Amino acid sequence: MPKYTFKCEDVGMDCGFEVKNAGSEDELLEMLKIHAKSSHGVTSIPPDLLNKIKQNIKKVGKYYFSCASVGMNCGFEIMGAQSEQELLEELMVHAKMSHGMSSIPQDTLNKIKQNIKEI
Repeated sequence: MPKYTFKCEDVGMDCGFEVKNAGSEDELLEMLKIHAKSSHGVTSIPPDLLNKIKQNIKKVGKYYFSCASVGMNCGFEIMGAQSEQELLEELMVHAKMSHGMSSIPQDTLNKIKQNIKEI
């Protein structure tokens, strides 16, 4: 099951506050409401800031991907990546070094994202 993390610094706040491993995005947002009020005097998070916060919430967990799931029979697998972003970055290295790809086509990237598993 994924966990959710957030750092105020990711939205330009220099307070050092962060939440790690919240059980859901909703749980994390409730914690941020308390922090915003207690530490910043913000009683209601403005919609533009809320959107910025949501864009910077990171979903973390253990992720798995196999090239076979998108029709590549090279035998490559990634197990235990901490985030989907980490997995995609590692996969790009594999695509470049093992398949000679300078980038992953968008349709293939979409297929890859559909086949990433949470473990």
